[in-house]
Amino acid sequence: MAWRPTRYLIEGELDNTAAGKVTGWMEFAGMGQRITFDLAGDFHRDIRGAKIHFVGQGRREDPAATKYMDGLAVHQTGKVGDITAGLPPQDYSIYSYIEMYADQNGRIVLELESGQVQVIGTPIPASESEPVSREEQNRNMAEFLVQMAREVSL
Repeated sequence: MAWRPTRYLIEGELDNTAAGKVTGWMEFAGMGQRITFDLAGDFHRDIRGAKIHFVGQGRREDPAATKYMDGLAVHQTGKVGDITAGLPPQDYSIYSYIEMYADQNGRIVLELESGQVQVIGTPIPASESEPVSREEQNRNMAEFLVQMAREVSL
């Protein structure tokens, strides 16, 4: 299972200006404080080397949010999954997609409309970097599934 808190997203920002590292924060309805992120990996080539700021449609007073968001750690470490704004070159999707494999809460996925994401700064030219490795992403997913299976069998 993946956390899919898109419905409760208020806003956030992720920064990939340091190669191999993504840091940032997100605010969600139902949470008393920002969630911070410190992840290994890079954005896809459409936004690699830049920051992204994104806004959601979450409302702080949403009564379902507190229950859904219960248990989400306020600091997340782990690995970047697929993070793209859906801009050319489209190595993964034609829409904004934010995925991570957090040590604390497993796989977290946000799917946003293009108008919800603003690129801050200038991404590294796509011709100067390689696409995100599908093999590495497959390993990330396999590790996540193995961990889930272990937790279920406990």
